[in-house]
Amino acid sequence: MEIVNNSTWDIQDTEGISDGLYRVLKIYEEISCFIIFNLGKEEGLSRPIAINLDRFNKGIKRNLIKESQFSLPPHMLCNEEEIDKNHLSIRDENYQLIEGIVNNNGFLFDYATKSRVPTLANFAREKGKDRKTIARLLNTYWRNGQDKNALLPAYQNSGGAGKQRQITNQPSGAGKTTRTLAIKRSKTFIVTDSDKENIRKALKKHHLKPHGKNLVETRKELLRTYYSDEVKRAEALNESPYVPSYKQIRSWKNKLFSKDEITKKSTNERDYLLNKRGLLGSAKDKWPVPGSCYEIDATVADVHIVSSFGKQYVLGRPTIYTLVDRASAMIVGLNVSLYHASWRAARQALANAFLPKSSYCKEFDIDIQDSDWPPAHISLRLMCDNGEMIGLEPQKLVVPLTELQLSPPYRPDFKAMVERRFGLLNNEVIHDLLGTTRGGKVVRGDRNPKKDATYTLKEFTTLLIEAVLELNRSIYKSLATTGPLLIEKNLSPTPLNFWKVHVAEHKHALKLADSSDVISRLYPPAKASMTRDGIEYNGMYYSCERVIRDSLASEARTNGRWQLDARINENTTNYIYVRFDKNEDFTKCNLLPKSNMLKDRPMQESEFVMDWIDESNEKSPITVESIDNKEARVNIEKKAKSRAKKDELSATEKMKNTREHRKAEIEATANKVEKNSEPAHQDKSRSNTNSSPSKVTYLPRRRPR
Repeated sequence: MEIVNNSTWDIQDTEGISDGLYRVLKIYEEISCFIIFNLGKEEGLSRPIAINLDRFNKGIKRNLIKESQFSLPPHMLCNEEEIDKNHLSIRDENYQLIEGIVNNNGFLFDYATKSRVPTLANFAREKGKDRKTIARLLNTYWRNGQDKNALLPAYQNSGGAGKQRQITNQPSGAGKTTRTLAIKRSKTFIVTDSDKENIRKALKKHHLKPHGKNLVETRKELLRTYYSDEVKRAEALNESPYVPSYKQIRSWKNKLFSKDEITKKSTNERDYLLNKRGLLGSAKDKWPVPGSCYEIDATVADVHIVSSFGKQYVLGRPTIYTLVDRASAMIVGLNVSLYHASWRAARQALANAFLPKSSYCKEFDIDIQDSDWPPAHISLRLMCDNGEMIGLEPQKLVVPLTELQLSPPYRPDFKAMVERRFGLLNNEVIHDLLGTTRGGKVVRGDRNPKKDATYTLKEFTTLLIEAVLELNRSIYKSLATTGPLLIEKNLSPTPLNFWKVHVAEHKHALKLADSSDVISRLYPPAKASMTRDGIEYNGMYYSCERVIRDSLASEARTNGRWQLDARINENTTNYIYVRFDKNEDFTKCNLLPKSNMLKDRPMQESEFVMDWIDESNEKSPITVESIDNKEARVNIEKKAKSRAKKDELSATEKMKNTREHRKAEIEATANKVEKNSEPAHQDKSRSNTNSSPSKVTYLPRRRPR
């Protein structure tokens, strides 16, 4: 093993040499000897030791002497330009004192091998310094690497930094001063060991806990508990009590507890892990390729929306479900609905993530290619809340597709990627819309955001899709250092480029989804009815080639309606999926023209129409006029019944001569109508004339068969 000047060695169990760490000062090859210096003795003076080279090599072979490292003091680990000028002058002055002797090889050998060396005393006399002063400078020079900077002043160790001073009868630190001579300040309190323990207990009980008291109140509690007698005595004598001051409490807080202890004790575990712990890792470290893990979460949008049938119908704030790929930070799925965070809304978002996006965007009048938003795959894992995703339905339907991982309660940092996307969507789009609540930051007296609500659910979803496409094209610097592919292909570090280049290089954990399987598993199930007008769902009618080919509508008209299993895409009313037989796949059925009023609208709009109809029925179960008509009908019925009771004719007599009775009734009624309808403006002469009576002319009757 090579032995060089200034190298350090750990020497153990070697005769004549104390165990410890040594530095090689000088090698004398001509006599196979070198000089070493003990680095373990920091206090007091030490002399170098001479050791034979062969003996040293034997110790190395026997593993008693090993090469080691020695850490230089911190004040030496700096650039020349960073050193204070006063420190440089002290260093240069010290080096000049030993410069004439430190490079004297004869002196070094004699100093290591002889007990009396007059050279050192004579040199010190020439410099006008004490011999011990020169010896201390030599020790410092050899210990710290035989470099000029070894003689820099080590002021970082001055003042006993980090060490508690021993208690004396004299107060430490600056005393209390007065601004005028008229006021006499109280005596400075000397903190003893028992006082420290009292301060520690008071801080732990009142201050260092979640929602604890401030230091001012904590000091008051300290005085009430441990110094009440002194406070009472001082009040009786009208003098200042001899108690710890506020500054002393504040100072001993930082001495008795570390900064990390103060942080942990001042909050609960959740808040510490969520907002105060160190962030030394990244979500991309464990899941480096697309498809390793998707994150899903929901939030209530900070904006109120209205119905497409009228601005006066405010529908409230919709729920946004988002899925984000951890590796690429790409938003892979989106769903906006009026349902609260639930499995019904979450399954629609999952279906959106697993299916192609071009058809989804087309429903909102956005024309894109599949390459503009390429995710249509199932991930290896799905990180989600243990709320709506912990039930039996998600376990039964999603687990066969991907692995569910549930985050702990109240720990949104486990889904940091998707949580951050909600913030970006708020900043980019939502907080600039009419009707926004701006995250609840409403000043008293501000206008109610519901009054400004303007956007429909479809319009709001369209704006979010545009924002998502823009976020997927945005540059994230962190993606550039995740992997080398973007740099190799000279592509901008965007989620879209990251996704495409890794998929192209087959570096992903994605699985292609079967559309039929996704639709049957994840689209919300419903019941539709086969009727004579088509397939009816929520008051809307649908049809497809199968209905026409097999004349199913005619069959329903003849034999009655029957129910069908259906799957609903709640983003649109334009189509539903229906299964005509349990052994068949779901068939897409399109909206019929008779239901065109609801065309190109979200499915919730049809439910709004049904609710509106129900509300109308509830408001007007009967009309006021029908009540009056009922009363008139009852009165007429009473009169008719009373007249019938007075009639003494038998049933046979009543039915006799029906034709003559009818003829006489017509003549009497017509004559009465003719007289009542005579114009009032006819002149009196004409009215007084004996005109012939009115006659009724009958048309020829048809001859009976």
